[in-house]
Amino acid sequence: MSMKTGQIISHLRHLLVVVCLTTFGTISPILAQEGHKADKWKNDPITLRISNETMGTVLEKVAKIANATIIYNNVGLVGIDKRVTLNANNEPLHSVISKLIENQQVEVRYEEDRRIVFYPKSTETSKGRGIARFPISGKVMAGDTKEPLAGATVVILDNSQVGGNKGMQTDMDGKFNLIAKEKTSIRVSFVGFETVTIPIKGPETNMTIILNPDAMTIGEVVVTGISKRSESSFTGNYVTVKGEELKKMNPNNLLKGLQFFDPSFKIIENQNRGSDPNARPEFLMRGEQSFSRDAKKMGSMDLMLDNVSARPNTPLFVLDGFIVPISRILDLDPERVANITILKDAAATAIYGSRASNGVVVIETKVARDGALSVSYSGNFTMEMPDLTDYNMMNAKEKLQAEVTAGLYQENNVSAMNEYNRYLRNVLAGVNTYWLSQPLQTSFQQRHSISASGGTEVFRYSLNLSARIAPGVMKESDNNVKGVNFNMSYRKDKITVGADINLTESDGHNSPYGNFASYTRINPYYKPRGENGEYLQALDTHRGTGNARTIVNPLYNATVGIKNFTNNMNIANNLSIEYRLLKNLRLSEQLSYTKGIARAENFLPANHTSFVEVSDLTKKGSYQKSIGEMSSWSSNFGINWSIPLDKHLISLFGNWTLAEDRSNYVNLSATGYPDVHMDDFIFGYKMDSDPRGTEALSRSMGLISQFSYSYDNKYSFDFNLSSEASSRFGAGQRLAPFWSTGVRWNAHQESWLQGRVSNLVLRATYGITGEQNFNPYQAIEFYTFSNTMVPYKSFSNLGAVLVELNNPDLGWAKTGNFSLGLDFGFWNNRVNASLNYYNNITHNLLTQYDLAPSTGFESMTINAGELQNKGLDATLNVIVAQNIAKEFFWTISANANHNQNKIRKISDYLRKVNEEQLKSDKAPLPVFQVGNSTTTLYAVRSLGVDPITGKEVFLKRDGSKTFEWDPVDKVPVGDSSPKVSGTISSSINWKDFSCGLGLTYKYGGVVYNNTLVDKIENADLSTNLDRRAIENRWTKVGDVTRFKKFVATGDQTPASTRFIMNDNELKLSTLSVGYRMRSEKFDFLRKLNVELLTLNFTTNELFRLSTIRMERGLEYPFARSYTLSMSIMFK
Repeated sequence: MSMKTGQIISHLRHLLVVVCLTTFGTISPILAQEGHKADKWKNDPITLRISNETMGTVLEKVAKIANATIIYNNVGLVGIDKRVTLNANNEPLHSVISKLIENQQVEVRYEEDRRIVFYPKSTETSKGRGIARFPISGKVMAGDTKEPLAGATVVILDNSQVGGNKGMQTDMDGKFNLIAKEKTSIRVSFVGFETVTIPIKGPETNMTIILNPDAMTIGEVVVTGISKRSESSFTGNYVTVKGEELKKMNPNNLLKGLQFFDPSFKIIENQNRGSDPNARPEFLMRGEQSFSRDAKKMGSMDLMLDNVSARPNTPLFVLDGFIVPISRILDLDPERVANITILKDAAATAIYGSRASNGVVVIETKVARDGALSVSYSGNFTMEMPDLTDYNMMNAKEKLQAEVTAGLYQENNVSAMNEYNRYLRNVLAGVNTYWLSQPLQTSFQQRHSISASGGTEVFRYSLNLSARIAPGVMKESDNNVKGVNFNMSYRKDKITVGADINLTESDGHNSPYGNFASYTRINPYYKPRGENGEYLQALDTHRGTGNARTIVNPLYNATVGIKNFTNNMNIANNLSIEYRLLKNLRLSEQLSYTKGIARAENFLPANHTSFVEVSDLTKKGSYQKSIGEMSSWSSNFGINWSIPLDKHLISLFGNWTLAEDRSNYVNLSATGYPDVHMDDFIFGYKMDSDPRGTEALSRSMGLISQFSYSYDNKYSFDFNLSSEASSRFGAGQRLAPFWSTGVRWNAHQESWLQGRVSNLVLRATYGITGEQNFNPYQAIEFYTFSNTMVPYKSFSNLGAVLVELNNPDLGWAKTGNFSLGLDFGFWNNRVNASLNYYNNITHNLLTQYDLAPSTGFESMTINAGELQNKGLDATLNVIVAQNIAKEFFWTISANANHNQNKIRKISDYLRKVNEEQLKSDKAPLPVFQVGNSTTTLYAVRSLGVDPITGKEVFLKRDGSKTFEWDPVDKVPVGDSSPKVSGTISSSINWKDFSCGLGLTYKYGGVVYNNTLVDKIENADLSTNLDRRAIENRWTKVGDVTRFKKFVATGDQTPASTRFIMNDNELKLSTLSVGYRMRSEKFDFLRKLNVELLTLNFTTNELFRLSTIRMERGLEYPFARSYTLSMSIMFK
């Protein structure tokens, strides 16, 4: 090698050393900086003021502010269950953590993905030499839902530990891991659940710890709504259901889901209005409590302003301790509901006194979580499809042939044959309009809710924004609701103050396409559109067998500019104050004020089809406008004192209530709107028409006292007494006493039964409750100014006419409630059931009384009616299979209700009404006869169609046969209320996956099948018919058939038992599938800053099996719904 070459190599070596040193010098600071960046977030500023909370809770709140997760790596913190105080103002995260765990033998690391990990120091291991230590781990789960409890505190009870117990909090999956030693125990606690202590004998790596709900912290609140009671000593009959469980049954209507948990609570299905989004539901609990069965129709201002007399069987609704109108519940965002409790007997409803005859539904909303700001979103996306399976209409060819068969077209009648040929040409040309689908659509509904909450243990707040956009299956019908709710609470020392402000606005539009029944009557051989594609106003002039009449096209009305809408705005302000005078003595005051404004308008222009045959221009076009408002306020001052004495527990409760309700509205009407653009009320006028309206004012006051005694958690006794006054009743009867008493025996607590049964409770109650669902002025003289100021409205001398007499003795309707209950459970409550018998007799029901003609009045309101409802509720819940380790649970539930309604007493006025109702030859009308129920059907008994003559044979009261229908021969033939009704449901939960289904059934009722009468037997050949109209008809001597001869001019068949059928039904009301995703298992959620994502798919009214085929939803069709629900909880 030459010298030159050696020098080159030497230079290259030096150069390589320089490059390496330079590279290392450059990269080292970068690597150091990157290593520093990995835990740089530990310097994030933290601001949090909190006092008197456990160290574990404070650590979790600090981590939440930092958007971090705490992980305990085989280490426990000393004093984790001790209460501490923290006052941090923009302090670094690591500094705050260090303060909280000061002087503990743990090492804190701030790792990637914002994880705060606690590791044991090496000194901790050496410190324990000579003492056997071993790992313990497991999962903590809720006993009622079998879901993991995140944030439960697990501590090791070691008296030798200085500074408190060592422990940790469970992660999002409810898991924990600690290092323990021999002869110690662990204590597991969680807010709202019973604390358990478990001895540790050796290593345990797969423990499953079940915590049961604590009755004293949860059951008290959910049972009655106002006063707090322990479930184990409560003598009343009640059912509590969590909001999450209800959403699985029906995410859009939680009240419909209640029937799966309590068979006595029913929402009466409206057979005419089907899935109408603007229809108000009717409720029933343990039978009808009045003689009024015809609730006022939607659009009535009484309903919009929540006049209680419009729905006499509606239970009392209580929201967060305040009595609220039904509209507030119907518009309530389901996402806000924590749980719903149904109170059913006298002991359970005692604190609501005179308003509790129909039962009480108590709704509790979710409480704001303390800590850093927490935001959540939920959304429901629903697809509704019209259900037309109950319709069996003829097509064009079938309908025309039916008309020929009936003899509608005679060859010697030229005009009739011309009409037939015109229809035949349409049929041959392919005209076959399916009119039922014309006004319908598949609708897509949305519900959105955004909630934000936070605060400290002292001050909490929550804000909820919600919106529901709900178009119906009839085109251009909808019901949209917007709501804002703000809630805050302040708790300091002995004082708790809470405020809740709620603003709701609902808009409803009825379909301009009109009543759905009109589409079921139009013949399919008519074309809906003209040559240019426009909707025809008149389809035909049908002569048939009678006078010519115009067949109009209801589709045309959707193009003329109809207005048909309602608007309702409601604001409610609730204030509650509680002062703890002593440890077990509380004083409380609740103030509530509600204001509502309602408006309804219905405008039909002159070219609407209803005016086709009207020639007077002043009467073509109409406008109805209603405007009303309501206001109510209430005050409840209460005192609650609990006195524990060894095994004795005495509770005293007193309440003083004041309430006032006001409402007024005016109805305006006008005609004469020749131009569709002149669509304001002021452009019309109606001869001899005055504005009409009404005003209502009622006040009430009550004093309620309650005494409860419990001994050794085995024997309980309640006594409730109230005295209430209401302006709704006569001057001599405004004050009335109500009372109830109940006993309870927790037999499973007896030493001789412990270990043999999981639960065995016997209950008995009796009491008197009342109701106020009546007109506020029915007891006083009532005057009207109508028709007394004509012709000068402003005439100085006013005149009034007495239209209703006063009755100073008109008093309260009172219901005597007797109830017996039995609850039992076996095999650690894997099988549990409840049986409840009730016998309720309502006395002094308000009814009309006939007056002598000399008085100038037909009747007046008196107390003269008496009703009885007795029955049995039964529920059964079975955990068919469970594997706690694998988190698998399969549950089957069933319930049933049997109610027997009986009229015990009526007035002479009702007897007179019965006589008039029985004369009708149409569909059976309500008849109230002593000894029968309010839902009994009366008809003339039929022996069928005579094979010889083709006439119907009737059976008279004396047993003889006749061809003549006579209303005198009407007898009770059945009850439209079922003998048994209830639900069957099943749910499967496996880890984060869930699925369930719910069936509803009814058996033993009867119904008058109007379809058989209107569309078959008494068929109107100018309209479309049921396909069965030409089947099973009598045609000749000897035919044994169900229906009479099919003729164009046949006699109209009156109501008889031939059209009364058994009404048994099985329906798949709900089917749901759900999955829950946590950020610990899904990285994409952690990147999106999402703590929990829940998805559910639910379908409602999927199928229906019935023993009767009858058209339903003639005003508005029924629908099937499919809902995708999404709930997101952000970190």
